[in-house]
Amino acid sequence: MPGKVRKYCAPRRIAYPLQFLDLFVDLYARGRTPSGLETYDTTRPDSPSILLMTAGHLGDALVLSYTFPLIRQRYPNAQIDILAGSWCDPVWRHNPYVRRVIHLNHASTNRSSLSRMEKWQAFFGSTRSAIKSLADTVYDYSVDIRYSDSPMHFILPFLKVKRRIGFGSRGMGGLLDDEFFLPDQETNNFDLLLMLLKPMGVEGELRTVKPYFFHPVQSPHQLWSKLGQRVPESKTILICPESGSPVRMLSVDYWCQLATRLLQESPYGLVFSGQREFTTALYERVRQENPTATERLYSVVGQLTLEDLISLSEQALAAFTLDSLPMHLCCLGCPTVSFQKNGMGIQFFPIGSHPTLVIHNHDQSRMLKLDRPESTSDYVTVFDDTVLDRAMQWFRMIEKQSQAKVE
Repeated sequence: MPGKVRKYCAPRRIAYPLQFLDLFVDLYARGRTPSGLETYDTTRPDSPSILLMTAGHLGDALVLSYTFPLIRQRYPNAQIDILAGSWCDPVWRHNPYVRRVIHLNHASTNRSSLSRMEKWQAFFGSTRSAIKSLADTVYDYSVDIRYSDSPMHFILPFLKVKRRIGFGSRGMGGLLDDEFFLPDQETNNFDLLLMLLKPMGVEGELRTVKPYFFHPVQSPHQLWSKLGQRVPESKTILICPESGSPVRMLSVDYWCQLATRLLQESPYGLVFSGQREFTTALYERVRQENPTATERLYSVVGQLTLEDLISLSEQALAAFTLDSLPMHLCCLGCPTVSFQKNGMGIQFFPIGSHPTLVIHNHDQSRMLKLDRPESTSDYVTVFDDTVLDRAMQWFRMIEKQSQAKVE
C-alpha cells in the first residue's frame, strides 16, 4: 500500500529518497493486474520457468548457483534463466542447470575500466537488449537476490512474470508480489537466498547444501603445462592475498611472515595467485627472504581463469585467502583459511566442501558460527602474530589429516 513502512538497507541520505520514490511506485503497483495471473497461462505447475536476477559479482553468482539443485529437486523440469551482469558469465559457462543467460550490466556494480558515462551507456543499452530478449517469455517466478544497492526491480513492469520475489530494502518493493527485508540478526547470504525461495516451495538448509562449480577436469600436467611451468613434485599451498577492497588487505610483510613459516615448517610448494602487482611484489619478497626455497615458489599472477583456480585448489593441500572470490572457490577444492579483516562477518563466511577457518574482526559476528560441518571461525581484534600462530596450528592439523588418509 502507499506509505508502507519499509526497512531500507541504506543510510538516511539514501533511505529518505527511496521512501519518497516508493510512494509513487506503490501507487503504480496498485493499478496493475495482481501478479499478472489473469493475463498469463498458468498450466505449468510442475515445470515452471524461473528468472533469477542479480546485479552482483562473481561471488554472489557462485553462491546463487548453489540453489539450482534445490530448485530442480522441487521442480525436476524447471527452466532456469539468469539475468545478470556479463562479468558473471564464467560462473554459468559450464552449468547444466541454466537454460540461458541474459545480460544487464548495472552501472552501479560495473567494475570495468569504462568511464562513468560509458558505464551508464552500457547500462541503458543492456537494459533495452534484456527487455527485448525477455519480451516473449512468460515466467512463473522471478527472484531478485539483491538486497543492498542495485536491485533490478525497475525492469519488472516490462516483463511477463506471474509472481515476483525480492527484497524491498533498496526501493521499488511495491513491484514485488513477495517483498522481503533483512532480518535483524547477522545472517549468511545463503540463508537469505533460502528465504527468497520459500514462496516457490523450495526448501534447503545451509548445513547440508552441497556447493559446487562445474568446470573441465584438468590433470596436473595439463594445468601446469598451460601455465608454462614445471609440475610440482607434491601438493602445493595456495596463497591468494588480494581482495576487491583495499581496507580488507593485509600487508606484504604479514603475508611474507606466513609464507616463510609455511616454507620452514613444511615441505610443500607455495603458489601465489592474484591479478595485481601486490601479489607479484609478495612473491618477489618471499623469494628474496627464502633463497634456499626458491624452487618451491610458483607465481601464476594474472594467468588463471576460474576453472584454473578451482583445478589448482583440487590439487592443493590447503589455501590461504582473504574475503574474496578465491576464498569461495578454493574451499570447494581444498581446506581453506580466510583472513577477513574489516569484512562483513558471517554474511560472507565461505560455504565449503572442505574444512574452513575464518579469522575475522567483525564485532557483530563475534559470537556467531556458521552452521556447517568442519566450519570454524575465530574472532580477533587485531591481525598479529597470534593470528599467524592460529593459522599455522590449523594448517598442521590439516597436514596430519592428509597424511593419515594416505597411510
